[in-house]
Amino acid sequence: MATPQQPPLTPDQRLALEQKQKFETFALNAAIAGAVICPVVAFMPPRKLDMYTFSLAVGFYLSADHLATHYTGRGIFQQWKFAQPSSVGVGALPTEKARETQARFAEEKKLAEAREAMRSGRQVNWEEKEKKERSVLQKLWMGDETEGWKERRLEEERKALEEGKSYTDLILEQVWDVWNWDKKKSGGEEDGSSTEEKK
Repeated sequence: MATPQQPPLTPDQRLALEQKQKFETFALNAAIAGAVICPVVAFMPPRKLDMYTFSLAVGFYLSADHLATHYTGRGIFQQWKFAQPSSVGVGALPTEKARETQARFAEEKKLAEAREAMRSGRQVNWEEKEKKERSVLQKLWMGDETEGWKERRLEEERKALEEGKSYTDLILEQVWDVWNWDKKKSGGEEDGSSTEEKK
């Protein structure tokens, strides 16, 4: 079968196509130059953080974004967003079917581990296992908190407000806990108990 031939381009269309190709070539070369030159100029003495440095950083980002779009079809932010895990722990995959398949594989893996644990007679602590499987960024952001921490915090806040505490008291308690690394606030009570023990 013969492929249908495209009609010949008019001189105006050919000129527009050539200009478009020239512009794309120029934009690609400018992006490569910007991705190299902007950081070099920004790190030359005197190094200081001002609008000049900020404009060089923006120039570098735009250049790198153009290069990423040219080579991959997605910008830097889109690629970063694509790589981030979603709230349910499944990566942001391109299709719903891919997300379902990945979730099914995760469930099957969990069931296989549970069966293996039952055979060997040990128990699996799923909360501890999920804490270990967290990424470094999740560990840094969430710490030791588990799912539902917002609900627990709101419940604690509601109880404290019912007891007559103000938001200022709650904030000061949080600051105290952070400052003393969760040591007991009642230092006087500890001293009193220690003196009673000595007697």
